[in-house]
Amino acid sequence: MKSKNTAKGVLPKLSTSFMAVSLLLLVACNDSTATAEQAPKEIQAAVEKVVEKTSPATSLEQDAKIILAEATTSKETTKEVNETKEAPKPAKTNFIEGQHYFEIFPAINVDAPKGKVEVIELMWLSCPHCYHLEEDIVHYEKNKPSYVDFKQIPAMLNPVWSKDAETYYIADFMDPTGEKKIISKLFHAIHEQGRRLKSEDSVKRFFEQLGVSAEDYNKVKNSMAYKAKLNRARQVSAGSQISSVPAILINGKYRTSAYAAGGEKKLFELVKMLTEKEKNRMTK
Repeated sequence: MKSKNTAKGVLPKLSTSFMAVSLLLLVACNDSTATAEQAPKEIQAAVEKVVEKTSPATSLEQDAKIILAEATTSKETTKEVNETKEAPKPAKTNFIEGQHYFEIFPAINVDAPKGKVEVIELMWLSCPHCYHLEEDIVHYEKNKPSYVDFKQIPAMLNPVWSKDAETYYIADFMDPTGEKKIISKLFHAIHEQGRRLKSEDSVKRFFEQLGVSAEDYNKVKNSMAYKAKLNRARQVSAGSQISSVPAILINGKYRTSAYAAGGEKKLFELVKMLTEKEKNRMTK
């Protein structure tokens, strides 16, 4: 009779203990601030506190250890599964000719070393969209494939753009390697400082502030190489059939833009696809 009463007394306590342990496990597993190492320790402390108040102790300790072991194993298994999950790869865009990019007909003669695919950005110094894209353009030029010959060409579709093209090429000749970042300083002066570099005097003053002498300035403007660059820019601007900038030309055959491609990220994805296409065609 005494044995039965003891059993009746133990069962409710055992049930209460399991409920307490289960509740503690649930809180620890769902606590976003608890780490994988912290949770088992918190559970262990809670279990020991409950077990101390329960009789018989031996049976409850064994049951609690089993629950703790299962919880720890489950947490470690979940952690391993989460760590081995691979992030889904973004789907490639199916670029369509006539929608995302356009054929240039007749094609423009390229000015690139043999075996290289020419990529041109047609731009305008005073264009805010060109300025916004400049950082990505610089990044692309630094990381472009070895088979790509990249260059910026200032568009010359009207007298205002043509005047900025002259300023661009003076900067290009004064800083052929780009180490002085004169092109970037031009963009900054126009778009951040609001300087209107339209007159000959204002342009000269800008270059003088960068340490360019009037003699060097005039030497560049009177050189055949400078005039040849401007002639090439006129030819490419006319042959590209563009009506806005920035625009990207691939090997004289295709043109596109961030707007047509669906954004700046998509633009460089499209440029990669078209340059690879041209490289494969050239190596057949």
